[in-house]
Amino acid sequence: MAITPARQRNAVSEGMALGLVLSGHSSIPFDKLALDLAFEGAFRGWRYADRYPQVRTDLRNGSDGVWVMTHATERKQVWVLFWDTSGREIQIVARQHDWNPDDDEDVDHALNMIDGDVPRAGWVALARDFMTHLRA
Repeated sequence: MAITPARQRNAVSEGMALGLVLSGHSSIPFDKLALDLAFEGAFRGWRYADRYPQVRTDLRNGSDGVWVMTHATERKQVWVLFWDTSGREIQIVARQHDWNPDDDEDVDHALNMIDGDVPRAGWVALARDFMTHLRA
């Protein structure tokens, strides 16, 4: 079944948050240009990007990488993790206060809630590539 454009955007955003949390990052300093370039570079080379053609289209049509990456805010239809962009650092927030990235059941639940059937290693790879681009 095809994933709607809105769900593709939410999936990539929530999946990126999951990958970053699993890689030990719960926040990122807000540097718009650096984040834009890092996300665009990481997504472009990601092996699962073809599952999310709407995100690729959004980036190609000029959407800022940082806003694509942080699309899943508290108000969006995401179930486990969302982004808080209100401060000087972009925060990743768990919808349930007791969600734990070290608990395999919690991580499996998150993976099951994110559209596109990307495995844990896929989201972690996207996050690590993002961080590599960010540090470059």
